[in-house]
Amino acid sequence: APRSPVLNGSLWVVAGEPVTVTCGAASHPAPIVTVTRGRRVVAAAVYEPQVTMAMAAARPEDAGEYLCRAENQHGQSSLAFN
Repeated sequence: APRSPVLNGSLWVVAGEPVTVTCGAASHPAPIVTVTRGRRVVAAAVYEPQVTMAMAAARPEDAGEYLCRAENQHGQSSLAFN
């Protein structure tokens, strides 16, 4: 199963500013890595070690919990972030 995902660090987001969050996980075979907010997929990478979620300008309604999930045929692991 994939190892627990890791984020590219901690950051503060200011409304109107661009945001880039990278989430990755190591596994063999390579995982499918997704970032979701609720049931909506906002970024995905298939058979890649990481995915990048980018917003041109953050809005207050973008605030909330997101989930980075890595999965392959051996299992899955995830990490929630705000």
